[in-house]
Amino acid sequence: MNPSKFTEIDTEVFYNAEDSLYRSFWDSEGSLHWGYFSDLSTTLTEDFIPACQHWNEYMLEQSGITSSSRVLDIGCGNGNTAIWLAQKTNCEVIGIDLSQVRIDNAREKASRYPSLQLQFAKESATNLSFADGTFTHIWSQATLYHVHQRELALKEISRVLQESGIVLFDDLITPSKPISERSRQYVYDRLLFEPTYSHSDYIDILSQIGLMVLNSKDLSQHLHKSYELLSQLAKPQYPDLSVAYERMCEAIATEELGWSFFLAEKVSDRLSWIYETKDNQKLQSKYDAWSRIYDKELDRPYRISPIQSARALAQVLPDKAANILDAGAGTGMVGEALAEQGYTHLTAIDLSEEMLAVAREKQIYQTLHQGNLDTPLTFCEPASFDAIISVGVFTFGHAPPGALHNLNILLKLGGYFVLTVRVDYHDENAALHKVLEELSWTLVNQEKFTIFETEPMYALVFQKH
Repeated sequence: MNPSKFTEIDTEVFYNAEDSLYRSFWDSEGSLHWGYFSDLSTTLTEDFIPACQHWNEYMLEQSGITSSSRVLDIGCGNGNTAIWLAQKTNCEVIGIDLSQVRIDNAREKASRYPSLQLQFAKESATNLSFADGTFTHIWSQATLYHVHQRELALKEISRVLQESGIVLFDDLITPSKPISERSRQYVYDRLLFEPTYSHSDYIDILSQIGLMVLNSKDLSQHLHKSYELLSQLAKPQYPDLSVAYERMCEAIATEELGWSFFLAEKVSDRLSWIYETKDNQKLQSKYDAWSRIYDKELDRPYRISPIQSARALAQVLPDKAANILDAGAGTGMVGEALAEQGYTHLTAIDLSEEMLAVAREKQIYQTLHQGNLDTPLTFCEPASFDAIISVGVFTFGHAPPGALHNLNILLKLGGYFVLTVRVDYHDENAALHKVLEELSWTLVNQEKFTIFETEPMYALVFQKH
C-alpha cells in the first residue's frame, strides 16, 4: 500500500471534534458503527440502531468469547461495545482509542459498572503497549481503515494475540480501483483515509502474517442501507452531511467502497493445527483459510511427496492418457507432479473449495469436484478411473480409512491406487490395515522417503483385482 497522506493526529483531531455531532443523529450513546439488517428492503430510520445492535450480536455469536476471555477492543470509541461485551460474557475487556475525548467518555461510563473488568487507554494500534500473547481475542469495529499503517497494526494485533487466539473485525474496503474524484472527495478525503484493501486483499495479508481467516463476509449491501438511513437521519440538522452520505451510497453501488467482516485464528504451526482437527467442517474451514499460502509455505519441505507419488504411479502405468483421480487434490501439487510425468487426463476432488480454486488456476485438471471422501462419491460412474492417487489425505484428523471403500468403487478392475501416508500413521493404525485387508488390492510397490526433513513417508502402490 502507498503511504497515506493522512496521519494519526488528523484522525485524533477529527474524532475529538466530531463526537457531539454524531451523537445528535447517529447514536445518542456515542456508538459509531454500521447496521446488519435482517431485511435490506427496510426504509425506516428507526431500524438503524437495532441493526447496529444486531451486528454486535452477530460478532459475539461468532467470537467464542467467554468469561475466561481477555479481549482487546481496538477503536473502542466511547466504550459502549466494550461495556456490553463485559456485561454479556463477564470477560475482561481493555479498550484503546486514539481519541482522548472518547477514552475519557469510556472511563466515565465504566465507573458506573465497578463489578465489570474494564480498562480504557489512549493508544495507537500500530504500537501496542501489551506483551506478546496477552489476549485471547481482539475485537474491532469500524476502525482499521483509519489506521494509516494498517499492515503494521495487523502485525501488532498478531503479536499481542495468544496462539490459537481469535481476531474478529469489520472494516471498510475498496472493492475496485481506481477511485473516481467524486468518491475520493466524499468518501476517502472526507473520512481521512486512502483507498485500502479489497476483501480478497485482506484475506491475503492476514494469511501472510499467520492469521488464518476462518470466516469472512461481504457486508457492502448493509453498508449501503446504513448510509441510506443515516442520510435521512442527518438531513434535518446537517443537509451537507446528508448529501455526503448519499454520495457514499453511490460509491458503494459502483464498488468504490465496501464493508467486510473477518474472523481469523492465530496459527504459527499450520501442520499441527491441521492434524488436530476433529470434524470435516472444521477441516474444510482450515484448508479454505490455508489455501492462499499453502503452496508457498509447503513448496520446499513437502513437494517431494507429490513428486515421489507421481513417479511411483509412472513406474506401473505407462499410458499417459489414462484417467486418473487425484483424491484430496488440495491446491493441485499432485496434479502438477502427474502432469510433469506426462499424464493428461486428470480429475480432482477435495473437501475445500478454496483449495480447489487454487488448483483450478493451474489448468492441469480436466474437471474438479468439491466433495467429502467419507461419503458416497456420485460425481462420476463406478469404475471410471484407471488410477487413483491420494497423497497425505489418509492421516491424522483427515479422511478415515473407511473412505478407501468409496474410492475403490471408482477404480477399474486392474487399476492402480497410490496411497501416500506417514509411516507412523500406517504402522500404528489397525483400522487402516483392516480396510486394506478387506479390499481386493495387491501391494505391488512400496517406497519410503522423507518430508519436512525428518518425517518418513510411504508411497504404497496397490493394484485392484
